[in-house]
Amino acid sequence: MKKVYKLILSLIITTSCGVKGGPYPPFTDAPETVKKAYIKQQDGEIVVYWNYIPRYADGRKMNEKYRFEVYSLEHRIIKDIKQSGNLYWFRFPFSQEKEYCFRFKVVTKKSRSSFSKYFCYIPTFNYPKTKPQFEIFIVKEGIKLKWDSNTMKTNIYKSLKREYYPIPVKVLKDNYYVDKQVREGVRYCYYVTYENKNGVESFPSDIKCRIYKDIFPPEPPKNPKIIKKDNKTYLVWTESSSKDVIGYIIEINGKPINKVPIKTYILQIPDYKKGIEVKIYAVDKSGNRSSPAILK
Repeated sequence: MKKVYKLILSLIITTSCGVKGGPYPPFTDAPETVKKAYIKQQDGEIVVYWNYIPRYADGRKMNEKYRFEVYSLEHRIIKDIKQSGNLYWFRFPFSQEKEYCFRFKVVTKKSRSSFSKYFCYIPTFNYPKTKPQFEIFIVKEGIKLKWDSNTMKTNIYKSLKREYYPIPVKVLKDNYYVDKQVREGVRYCYYVTYENKNGVESFPSDIKCRIYKDIFPPEPPKNPKIIKKDNKTYLVWTESSSKDVIGYIIEINGKPINKVPIKTYILQIPDYKKGIEVKIYAVDKSGNRSSPAILK
């Protein structure tokens, strides 16, 4: 009797652990579809953009190659889709003030997603007709853009490539912008649009690019003086107020006593004699030297 009971129990356990009755749903090769897209207007074109992190419909990470198919209400649209990281976009010229709708499929070699929902927009011919013009400069704080004053908002777009990136880095009412988020030796590209009170943008300006190069010397150190303690002579000074200073070069009678900038504000001078001339230079990350603090 015990053998029969064990056999029945074994059959019950084996059956309950099968795939059909298992706790996990079956995997799918279908990609997750586009969940959200954004649409706006720049002059006579609609700009459609969306973020997409590649996953399968069951939530697993997707490592295979994929592409997007874009459809209007009538048919599939073949568009040049741009990409920057997980952001994708395309531009679509319109000819009528009517509702334009778009939906997406994500396609892999093995499968394709379900259709996304429709994302719709009604463009207008009442958009700012002035194409913005702007100047670009390297300044001490970063890269500066400047344009003529106007009554509309101004959108500033920034990218590492010469491309019409769809999301502005700044929207403002001033006629200038200083980009402080720059790094030495990196090229940054910008373009500008005007935006009316209805949120419709003008024709984009030309794209202008600059490689940021710090050519501005740091503030000099101050208050150099000699102090003596325990029969030793020390040179002390107040440090430069510039934040990018990496150290100081010291000259005595025109000769540098250190080739590599030292990060200190006090230095022992072993053979100090009255009448010598001491110069202290602040040096920044780009190798720029300040004017000297002089002690005679």
